[in-house]
Amino acid sequence: MADVLPNAILEICVVVGASDEKLKEICQVVQKDDAQSHICLIPEVRSAHVPPFVTRDISHSSHIAQSFTKTSRHRSFRKKKDFKHSTSALSNTNANHKEPQTEEISIPNNIDLQGLPQLCFPGELQIETEPKEDHYHFLVFTDVFGARTYGVVVQFYRPIQEEKSFQDGQAHWDAAVQKPRMSLYAPFSICVISKFPYFTAFKDSLSCLTMQVKSCHQVDFDHKVHQFAAKLALVPSPPPGTLHLVFNLKPLQIILPSREDPKYPIVDLDLHIPFLCFKPKCILQILTCFLIEQRIVFLSTDWALLTLIAECFILYLHPLQWQHTYVPILSKGMMDFLMAPTAFLMGCHVDYFNKVNSEIEGLILVNIDEGTIKSSDLSHIKLDIPEIPLEAAECFTQRIESLQLYYDLELSHLGSSTDISDLRMRRREWQQNLNVQIQQISLELMVNIFREVSDYLNYEYRVFNSEEFLKNRTISDQPFYKKVLETYIFHSFLKARLSGKMDAFSYMELSSCSENDRVKMLDSPRRPTMEEMAMKRERNSDFLMIKRLAASMPNLPVDTLYDFSVVHLSLGKNKHENGSKIYCQTFI
Repeated sequence: MADVLPNAILEICVVVGASDEKLKEICQVVQKDDAQSHICLIPEVRSAHVPPFVTRDISHSSHIAQSFTKTSRHRSFRKKKDFKHSTSALSNTNANHKEPQTEEISIPNNIDLQGLPQLCFPGELQIETEPKEDHYHFLVFTDVFGARTYGVVVQFYRPIQEEKSFQDGQAHWDAAVQKPRMSLYAPFSICVISKFPYFTAFKDSLSCLTMQVKSCHQVDFDHKVHQFAAKLALVPSPPPGTLHLVFNLKPLQIILPSREDPKYPIVDLDLHIPFLCFKPKCILQILTCFLIEQRIVFLSTDWALLTLIAECFILYLHPLQWQHTYVPILSKGMMDFLMAPTAFLMGCHVDYFNKVNSEIEGLILVNIDEGTIKSSDLSHIKLDIPEIPLEAAECFTQRIESLQLYYDLELSHLGSSTDISDLRMRRREWQQNLNVQIQQISLELMVNIFREVSDYLNYEYRVFNSEEFLKNRTISDQPFYKKVLETYIFHSFLKARLSGKMDAFSYMELSSCSENDRVKMLDSPRRPTMEEMAMKRERNSDFLMIKRLAASMPNLPVDTLYDFSVVHLSLGKNKHENGSKIYCQTFI
């Protein structure tokens, strides 16, 4: 297949690790002094595999080359080409050494290979005397236009071959070389980058690859990675609908979930993870920090959780979108990013942040490991985050507490399965159903918060009457709305409402409002008349007056309240007449 699939899931596959020259140096040092085995190295790109994967003769064809321009690529990367040699050739490498051949490959525009190594190893790259467990983490790259690219990284250890010698940066086999006095293991990293956020699918794919490349020779290692990338380059992203795409990479079956609802983004991660780390009240506080556009920093000792938690909260906001700086993982050398004065969403290791905590103020620190949220202000002032409107918060909390978030409880009545495919399918179906419920609950929260915004839109002049909107909020809700109404995320939301965009928010708002209001919204959306707004303000002010009087006279009999000449005293009736009933359903 000569051309690149228009929706192929693979952008580039990159191998990162220490250079052969550094590994040679480490071997020489360790042979002299065993205490020097724990040495930190600088990661670099060892190879990059970019589709389309064609032979040299085909790639030089002029008419084929023109078809590759569908993907914007502008930079070249020069990689070393390894070739298999015969045993006789290996014995004469010292006498007849030739410079390694190189090949230039084209790199996609939005991929920064210079900054990638430190994100593949956000901690330290260190030679070990014993192999460690494989570790996965996830990356998100954002270009200047706001388009995002996603990466899945696996770190694993390969033994530095005892028979291996290094000459001019190339690894060769020489049985005469003296064996090291201890086994050494070098860390490597493979990063798969895609335009699509298939976090789970790429993690499963890399799990299949690492089984094959941990102990093979270097030439076989490069060949296996190349074949792996070539296979992924042939896999397209499934279109919106109920059709999921399935492909096999031994020994696993990989599933690419589709967007069953085109109005929702692709979801290929566990949306309930934040609810295992934070209480619902803390979840609401974090969402508030997103809505009022704070400088948010997620902290954890697990690199993988930083991106997964951040992605979950961004999905909770849908259809509102976070459009500020977004760097879910900061490496050790990127801590200066936290000095940025504007709103951002970043994540870093707890140990690295502690070193700069005393120098930075005004951050919202969300500790994933402890399930806490606090401010970084040096004055230790109590965190001041406005509360989400009460009824919307109560509905959200009630719905979340009704969810079954622990998969093991679903298995208590089932027998043991000996088929791994069956186990994975059960888990996937359970997670998919839970994700749908969480998406609905989070969307209901956004609808309940911003439901009445459309009542104060003037579609003719394309303006929002924020003053009248605030006057009709309860006193306890006004601090929240005052901050939210000033944000860029809210202005983008208003723009979508004024343009009549029918997104997930619009459909849920229509489905949950009264029949009269639904006809008005579909027929000719307009700003309420001055008479309607005056009557609404009068009803709200009358109710607030009664509420304040009742609060100031707790021993006053309830019947005394009826002496006031107020038309509507029932909160439920008032909300129904104004089309602002809180939408809250229960899944069966």
